[in-house]
Amino acid sequence: MPRYVRPAHDEFVEAAIDAFGNRARVAVLSYVRRHGPCTRGEIAAALSIAPPTTSNHLAALETAGLIASAPSRDQAKSGQWVRYSVVPERVAELYEALGRELGQNED
Repeated sequence: MPRYVRPAHDEFVEAAIDAFGNRARVAVLSYVRRHGPCTRGEIAAALSIAPPTTSNHLAALETAGLIASAPSRDQAKSGQWVRYSVVPERVAELYEALGRELGQNED
């Protein structure tokens, strides 16, 4: 029986793979970068993704530091609209880490 191979990567490469290796997360990240700050409902409607699924992707992107929410998810009150925006420095950091892992910066 084949085994699932999971090579060890540093935390930056793992975060980049988790974020950039998922089509829906890339779509959410791209939409928020172009249209942000925006709400979960706006993102879900624009991308035709179910709101709970959108929440899951936003949470993963926020955990990776790629998306910031205002107010923060842990401080938002029930019924309060949370707006999401991209953290460009973190996107660049993870993008560069993935490029290094792929040998992009080697001569």
